[in-house]
Amino acid sequence: MNSLGFSFTAACCTLFLASGNATYAEGPLPEFKLQGIVLHPKDLEYSPNEDLIHPTIVKTEGRIKNPLGKFYLYHAPHKHIATSMAYADRIEGPWNEYNQNPVVKGPSAPDIRWIEEQGKFFMWGHQKNSQTELWTSEDGITFEYHSVSITAKNIGTRNATYSRVYEYPLKKYDSKYIMLYSGFIEGREIRCVWLAHSKDAENWMQLKTPLVEPIEGEMNDCYGPSLFRWKGKNYVVYQDHTSWRGGNLKYVEVDQELNPVGAGGKRYVLMDPPDEPPLNNRIRGAEFYFENGKIYLYSSASKDPRLIVYATAEFDEPVKNELNNLSQTTDNKSVETVKTSLLEKKKRKIKKPKKANSDTTKEDISNQGSLDEILKGLELKTIYETSFDEPIRMIHEYNIYDLNEIMKFWDKFCKYD
Repeated sequence: MNSLGFSFTAACCTLFLASGNATYAEGPLPEFKLQGIVLHPKDLEYSPNEDLIHPTIVKTEGRIKNPLGKFYLYHAPHKHIATSMAYADRIEGPWNEYNQNPVVKGPSAPDIRWIEEQGKFFMWGHQKNSQTELWTSEDGITFEYHSVSITAKNIGTRNATYSRVYEYPLKKYDSKYIMLYSGFIEGREIRCVWLAHSKDAENWMQLKTPLVEPIEGEMNDCYGPSLFRWKGKNYVVYQDHTSWRGGNLKYVEVDQELNPVGAGGKRYVLMDPPDEPPLNNRIRGAEFYFENGKIYLYSSASKDPRLIVYATAEFDEPVKNELNNLSQTTDNKSVETVKTSLLEKKKRKIKKPKKANSDTTKEDISNQGSLDEILKGLELKTIYETSFDEPIRMIHEYNIYDLNEIMKFWDKFCKYD
């Protein structure tokens, strides 16, 4: 152990699997293949109840001075005991247990993201089933309690938990963030997916109508929601209750304004976990991340003990090409402000959109070095008016361009200093 409060010897190695993969049903989303166990309670020094649920990951680069790793992963037991952290330099792992866990006493089902305008990490969780609460942190380890974000009372449900937050502007509400969460309607005896929205990720408005309701065969429950944006369309991913406190991972399409679909919409099975280990017919609380040209699915699975597993999906070539193009709309309606800083030797800056500079050539850009060097440290801040084109929750939160798209962008909007 060293003075930073962690041990490199406490590595939780990913177990890769040769069998026991989940069944995938044909649908619009790509096929995910189970890759391995990320964290197992028996490998952890701190693991109350041998119970790991609701994993959530954030990237530390450029946000924390001297981080323990490039990625922090948070998890908690099902009971309201505490939230713990593991860290890694690769999203695949191996993951190292932070040996001063827990980082927050009390909350279960954590969800964390970086809020740029605050310069802090925001983490949501619940200490009781009737509400979701907020904690904030500057270093991802020391958290301060902030406030209650949503309550069951506001929508007439028994609970308001298992939340996921995304930056997704909704023009009709003049909001910037959305929260998906679960709530059980007594009387109807169904658990639904609900929507809240916020301008600042601190103060939330809860919609009174469920976004997604369970259909026949889902055992009256759809919960543990997440948002998956794919090829310009939105999908709410959730699990049904066909197994013990979880079951199949399913999804349904919702429109761009996230209007409720209720019990409507065609339902697809993303993963049908097999009866055998390690999934044991149960997957719950999945979240998605884009990194290294792949989509990563992190989720809790199995029971007695409950594990954290991950699966991956590959992009088909058209999507891969699309993601290498401008990942955010750059028409005059959508872009109000464009600011860029190029690190190290890259001193050129993109200013507020101006008349195209006819002297700018592809060779000018090529001569600056490789594409990777040009893009290193690129940070593009875009204020949206009408569109939101992130395909999924991107943990690096950088926008990726190919050389041709950079040329189009600069020719249309920018000129050099």
